[in-house]
Amino acid sequence: MNRINIIALLFLLSGMPVSSYAAEKLLLTGAEVTTDTASYFFVGAAIPLPDQTLAHGFVAHLWADFQKYSYDVGVLETRAKVKSVSAAIGYHDAGEGYWWNAKIGAIHSNTQFSPDDPTNKANGSLTDMKLQLGGERHISSVNKINGILDYITDREAYWARFRFLSLLDNNIYHGPEVITQGDPSYDAQQLGWVVTGIAMQGGSTYGVKAGIRKGDNETSGYFGVELVVPY
Repeated sequence: MNRINIIALLFLLSGMPVSSYAAEKLLLTGAEVTTDTASYFFVGAAIPLPDQTLAHGFVAHLWADFQKYSYDVGVLETRAKVKSVSAAIGYHDAGEGYWWNAKIGAIHSNTQFSPDDPTNKANGSLTDMKLQLGGERHISSVNKINGILDYITDREAYWARFRFLSLLDNNIYHGPEVITQGDPSYDAQQLGWVVTGIAMQGGSTYGVKAGIRKGDNETSGYFGVELVVPY
């Protein structure tokens, strides 16, 4: 997909009208910080298209995030700052004890490096195609697994997360998570523990997590919080 077509898709999705009969929508936000230079902040929305629902049918996904990370270039450490916005259309399906969705869309990002790394394919302002696949499956009455895989085509950037969760109490789940992410220039892995599904007023839920992150040039702790708000 060339850049003009991707930009056109991005504006089309971000301006798509929402039917007054659409099912419940979701606002998602959160943050993750480490004890070194890496951090991640995001806000997004999942909006069913007319006559569709979050459980069955087509859903528009809008997303904005900010990320910081570092990696080694020879003997130097380069620090990256990334601002991104994306829009996608996803197909959702769910049944007894499972759900899954697949998304395709466009992402526009601006990446700055200090010191500059002109060999990095993510350098500067870029618009790319973004693909995502996610799902969850109950494997018993108290255990479930879920996973998400993101891939940005031109930059060959990926982000994947897998969780094994056990029921703790009253729809609250906890368990280990494994995250891997990177591109041709850097990679990082995380291993942590998450507690999710903690109820708040109005049907909102939140989760917290903590663990160890290993990057190209350092190992650090990380802590994160995630919030899901129906509206």
